[in-house]
Amino acid sequence: MTVHAQTALGSRLALAAAVAAVILYGSLYPFGFSDTGPFTADVTHLLGTWHQPPQSRGDLLANLVLYAPLGLAIMLVLERVASRFLALILTVLAGAVLSLAVELTQFYDASRVSVLSDVYLNIAGSLGGAIIGWAGGWGLEKASWPHGSAPAFARLLLLAWLGWRLYPYVPVIDLHKYWHAVRPLLSAAPLTPFNVFRYATLWLCVSFLLQAGFRPARPLLWLFWMIAAFFAAKILVVGQYMSREEIFGALTALVLDGVFFRRYPKIGTPALAALLLVLVVLLRVLPWNPSASLKQFQWIPFFGFLHGSLQVNLISSCEKFCTYGLLILLLTASGMRLAAATALACMMLLATSALETLEVGRSAEVTDAVLALACGVVYALLKRWDGGAARRPT
Repeated sequence: MTVHAQTALGSRLALAAAVAAVILYGSLYPFGFSDTGPFTADVTHLLGTWHQPPQSRGDLLANLVLYAPLGLAIMLVLERVASRFLALILTVLAGAVLSLAVELTQFYDASRVSVLSDVYLNIAGSLGGAIIGWAGGWGLEKASWPHGSAPAFARLLLLAWLGWRLYPYVPVIDLHKYWHAVRPLLSAAPLTPFNVFRYATLWLCVSFLLQAGFRPARPLLWLFWMIAAFFAAKILVVGQYMSREEIFGALTALVLDGVFFRRYPKIGTPALAALLLVLVVLLRVLPWNPSASLKQFQWIPFFGFLHGSLQVNLISSCEKFCTYGLLILLLTASGMRLAAATALACMMLLATSALETLEVGRSAEVTDAVLALACGVVYALLKRWDGGAARRPT
């Protein structure tokens, strides 16, 4: 094995270990263990829950999504040392073993509930991630989209954007639902300029991701069809509704797209990075509602996530990963080094989190800065793998 191949394998092992650590942290926090019985009672309890369904739709989705990155990461490791079929089997087995170990451990955690349905879903998530790795190993991504770390990261962020904006992804056949989805368009209420600015900036970012991730020959047409498909999905998906501000924002993005990315490409990307940076800061501090007393800053990562609604926090995680990753990708595309772009995003988020200690109804945490750092690490790993693959002898 060459030095570059060893480096790539080490990076993939580190990613798999990091994903497993996140799963253990999220599944066992706040680590309130107690002696609730012998191990035989633990096994008997878990087996007795074989028929219990997931506690909620958010619980079902979270258990699938949580283990998909693990399946992908382990598949990327094992495909280097075994056949793809054997790697697939071993990946699913590793996900099953970790999930079973977590569920058995949760029996002794007073704040957790161990059920066998979580194991089923975790195995399915591991299998899904492994299949994505399998498809990548067959080279399907090479036939459909460009090589490189930046396009790969852009596609990952676009997936996170879809996960954020179209949750819970369940279409319905209900004419009343369709009517309620479009009824806000008939409202006579005045448009909110800030919301139009927000949506226009986000749709310009989507256009940037489409161009970075797929490099289409006719990018404006891609953006148009993306907008059309998105709003059609909002009509069909349960719980989703259209808004005039977002439609005006999307139309504004269609008009400005050519200016940002074709007429003035050298200044368009830095300008969009600046707009997104301003938008993130404004969303984190406005509306300004000062508190009578200073709140404590929370240094435990994902504290609010672990104590809040699973469904809300899952959507929020997709939103933040997409937004902070976008900011880092735009800054690097503007000429900034990845380390500097990640550091700038982290410092901005720490500063705005510190301001949130002065506001009512805000959670002042280190979590957002940690998420931005995670985005930078993911991008760095993609760059490292891409560099190793480019230098590997054929």
